[in-house]
Amino acid sequence: EDGIPPLEADGQSSILSLQFAAALREAADLESAFGIPERAEHYRAVRAKIIEGVRIKCWDRARGLVADTPAKKSFSQHANVLAVLEDVIPPPEQPAVMKSVFADSSLHQATFYFRFYLHRAMKKSGLADDYIQQLDPWRKMLELGLTTWAENPEPTRSDCHAWSAHPNFDLLATVAGIEPSAAGFSEVQIEPHLGPLQKLTASLPHPLGDITVSYVRKGEGLIADITLPEKLSGLFTWKGKKVALHGGPQHLEL
Repeated sequence: EDGIPPLEADGQSSILSLQFAAALREAADLESAFGIPERAEHYRAVRAKIIEGVRIKCWDRARGLVADTPAKKSFSQHANVLAVLEDVIPPPEQPAVMKSVFADSSLHQATFYFRFYLHRAMKKSGLADDYIQQLDPWRKMLELGLTTWAENPEPTRSDCHAWSAHPNFDLLATVAGIEPSAAGFSEVQIEPHLGPLQKLTASLPHPLGDITVSYVRKGEGLIADITLPEKLSGLFTWKGKKVALHGGPQHLEL
């Protein structure tokens, strides 16, 4: 409530624990990249203990969800989204948990800013084609006449809030599917998740030039026209099929 997750009297919280675990994971990756493997190993070891602790204390087998605290009296989208992202829940079980996250209205609901992480968990669990259907909060903001995104659902104090602008990212990275696959965006991976869309054209600025994509659905298949900057290469994926991409224009039928 009011942005403060439920806590036990001694401070135990799966949400705060998993936020710390996420920070340790990213810090470990940074330490590895900058050549300090011992510190990275330490961070990963601490993270593993946190993950196991949350799994033991907060997983509720009857509900098939992670509780907000070991008392298992409070459940939220937030805790389960983080549990998916940090693999408290084994990958084969993540799609079922995410479907419960969307279907169970008794869970404390994520609002605009935390839906960024909810969408990451959707994508991680193989449900990215449902992304378009998750944009109703933004459609409602448009119906209110807003031209920028609100901080919170009505009543809100700010009608122009950056933390609600993440569809700008996901429409390109998830729906159009354009993402870096190497440091400095030196390579690209493209895996569209069109959901109900039958066609889509998008363009993403890159230091070497624009990346442009155009998709048309053809039954269960896809026709894709992709143009990369001349010195950029990468990989295109559609329903498990992978095709190497090179600089310049290319036409794919999958």
